Amino acid sequence: MFEATDYPEKYTPKLDQTTTSQFDELLKIIAARSLIVWGEHCSECAAPACYASCSFYTPRHEDLNCGRFAKGVQKSNLPSGARLATIIFRKWGKLEGVGPVGLTSITDANHRERIDELVSTAITQWIPSIATRQLKRKWDQRKIRKSAISSSSADAFVIEAWLNNGQPNLNFTLTVLAINGSTGGLFQENIEFCKGYNRKIIPVTEISRWVDLSQPYFIKIEPLENAIGHEVTFGLIDFVEFKKGINKIHTPLNPYSTINSNQSSSNVKIKCVVWDLDNTVWQGTLAEDGIDGIVLDERIPFIIRELDRRGVLQSIASKNDMQPALAALEAFGLKEFFLYPQISWNPKSAAIQRIAELLDIGLDTFVFVDDQAFERAEVNERLPNVRILADTEIPTLLENAWFDLPITTESVNRRSMYQAEQKRKSTFDVSVTDYVEFLRGCDLTIRVSPLSQTVMERAHELSQRTNQLNVSGRRYTHEELIEIEVNNTGRTGYVFSCKDRFGDYGIIAMSIVNKDNAQIESFMMSCRVQRKHVENAIFSWLAAKLASDGFDSMSVQYKKTSRNDASVRMLEELGFNFQSLGSQEEGMFIRSTQEPFAKDDIVKVMNLAEENKK
Repeated sequence: MFEATDYPEKYTPKLDQTTTSQFDELLKIIAARSLIVWGEHCSECAAPACYASCSFYTPRHEDLNCGRFAKGVQKSNLPSGARLATIIFRKWGKLEGVGPVGLTSITDANHRERIDELVSTAITQWIPSIATRQLKRKWDQRKIRKSAISSSSADAFVIEAWLNNGQPNLNFTLTVLAINGSTGGLFQENIEFCKGYNRKIIPVTEISRWVDLSQPYFIKIEPLENAIGHEVTFGLIDFVEFKKGINKIHTPLNPYSTINSNQSSSNVKIKCVVWDLDNTVWQGTLAEDGIDGIVLDERIPFIIRELDRRGVLQSIASKNDMQPALAALEAFGLKEFFLYPQISWNPKSAAIQRIAELLDIGLDTFVFVDDQAFERAEVNERLPNVRILADTEIPTLLENAWFDLPITTESVNRRSMYQAEQKRKSTFDVSVTDYVEFLRGCDLTIRVSPLSQTVMERAHELSQRTNQLNVSGRRYTHEELIEIEVNNTGRTGYVFSCKDRFGDYGIIAMSIVNKDNAQIESFMMSCRVQRKHVENAIFSWLAAKLASDGFDSMSVQYKKTSRNDASVRMLEELGFNFQSLGSQEEGMFIRSTQEPFAKDDIVKVMNLAEENKK
C-alpha cells in the first residue's frame, strides 16, 4: 500500500506470461500479509526548509511536496489481483514506511487496498488543492494506524521486483532501523535486482535478531548509485505469513544474479569498525576550523574504549590531511585505538579496502560509520559486504547486536596484538635478512593444551569468528564444546596459544580430533599468525601425536564455505591430498603421519599437559 499520491501519467508494464505467473504465484502461497504504507521520501530530507534551498527540489503537482520519483508511483493491477507499482528513482529518492505492522488475510488486504485506491483518488483529484495536503496526511496516518493492528505473526519480509530486459543489474539497500527511544538496533542488507522477475525472501528471524519488530521502526528501500534513473516494477513488498511455513518456500532463481542469496552478512561477526572523523568522531570540519575549532563528541570516547574491550578493531577513513588529523586524535587521547588509519582525499571505499588488506580480515566483518549520505552510498555501492551506520545511530551503537560479543583475555588484548604485528612488519621491513631467517629470530613458540573450562570462552569465540582458516566451516556451541571437553564423545579438543619476542598472540588455533580413527573433525586458526609457518608446527605436532597412537595417516574434514578457500591452499601447501565426497565442495584432506613437515622447526612447540606432569 502506498501513500495517497496522483500523477497524470499512467503506465502498465509489459510482462510476459511467465513473469505474470510468478507475481501471481506468491499470492497463492501466503496466508496473510502486512500493509506497510510506503511513501516517497528523500535520504537528505529536511522538509520543508530544504524546498527553498535544495537544487533537487521538484514539486509534486497535487501537494507541492518534493518528488524524488521521476513519474511518481505508477500503479497497475494484474487480472489475478496482484498489484504492481513502477518507480523511477531520482537522486536521493527512497521508499520508506514505518512499523510495527500486523498481518491481515489476503482477502481483507485486497479489500482495504481497493478502498484506499478510491479514497486516494478522490483526495488527489477531486478535492481542492488547498485542502489536499491536510486530507492526504490524515488519510495516510489512518492507514498507518490500522496497519499496526496484528492478527498473526510473520514468517518473512518479501520484496518482488521486475526489470525489463534492457536494464543492467540494479542494487538497493534494505534497512530496518529502530526509531529513537525504542529498543533494538539496525538490520541492513544489499538487494540485487536483475532483468526479469526477482523475489527476495528474508526470514523475520534474521531481522528480529537486530531489531525489535514489536517496537517502532523505519523500513527503507534505497537505490545505490547504479539504480538511479532506472525503472523498477515492484510487486509485493511486505511482511508475510506462508501457508506451509517458510522452510517449504521455493525462491525462483534469477540466472543473472551475482549475489548468493543463501549468504547474509548479518550472520558474520563484526571484527572492525571504521570511523569517519569530521562531524562523526568530532563536531566540525578540521580543514576549515582547525584543531581549536572542533569539539569531540562526548559519547565517542566511551564507545571506542568499550568496542576495544570487546575485541573489535577500529580504524579511520577520513578525507583530511594525515598529520593534523592524527594530531587531533592524539589531543583527544584516541590515537592509540586506531589501526592503519587511512586519512587522505581518496574515496573511502579504497581506504576501507586497504585497511582490510592490512588487517587481513574480510570486508563482511567491517562496519563503516559516517555522517555523509554520499560517503555511505559510495562505500555501499563499491563494497556491498561492508555494513553501514549513519552518525545518527552512534548513541545506540553499542546496543546493536552486531557488537554483542564475548569478552575474553584475547578480545581485551586484540588491538595490542595487532599493534605488535605492525611492529613485526616494520622491523622486518628494515632488516637485511630473508623472511624465514627473520621468523627464526622471532622466537615463535606454541603451547598446546587440552580443551578445558579455563579456555572454553576463547575456544567458543574462535569457533564463531574464524572464517578464512576454518577447514570444516563448523561453528561450535558452548554445549558442544563442553561435551567434547568431558571426553564422552570419542573426540579430543586441543587449543594452541602462540607468542614471540614482540608479544603474545593468545589462543590462535583449535583442533577437534577423533582419537579412534585419526580424523581431524575441525581445524581453525586465526589469520593473525597466517604465513608464519605456525600451521607447519601445529600439524607436525598433530601428526607425531597420531603416529604415536599407531596411525600411519591422518585426515582433515573439509566443507567449502564462501570464505575458507585459504584453508584449502594451506593444506595443499602442507602436503595434504584431497579426496572428495561426491563433489569438490566436501571431502577429506589426507596425509601420511610419517612424512616430515617442511619448516616445522621455525616454531617451537611446547605441550603444557606434558610439562605439568614433570
